[in-house]
Amino acid sequence: MSDKQYDDEKKGYLWHENDAVIERKGSFVINGVKRYGAIVKSINAQNEPKYEMMMSIGLLHLNTDKKSDKTPDMGGKVTIDGVVYKQGCWAKEANNGTPFTSLGFQEVTEDNNSNYEGAGNKAEDYSKKIPF
Repeated sequence: MSDKQYDDEKKGYLWHENDAVIERKGSFVINGVKRYGAIVKSINAQNEPKYEMMMSIGLLHLNTDKKSDKTPDMGGKVTIDGVVYKQGCWAKEANNGTPFTSLGFQEVTEDNNSNYEGAGNKAEDYSKKIPF
């Protein structure tokens, strides 16, 4: 048994889910705030369908201008429990060849808010492409 302690705060991972289907997707209002969500259907360990309500916490963008291997492949600002974070996503592969996505979150402060380029493109670049 190892004595090593790992700090997994503001870190995580996602895996491929080939059997999940978005059944419904849309918006709803709670406490005067418009939110976005989806009902996702998958199969549990007993081979029965299960349905989960998932809520959007932010919009992510593919990074088309990576500066280095440490630059996220995808990123954006997300809000969790009322706190805004910069989220980075990196495409990885486990030792056995299984692909996964590594996640990292950094709380947005006044000091680091203006220099965020986790998505590889600055926000003003996107505003030029929006038709409204």
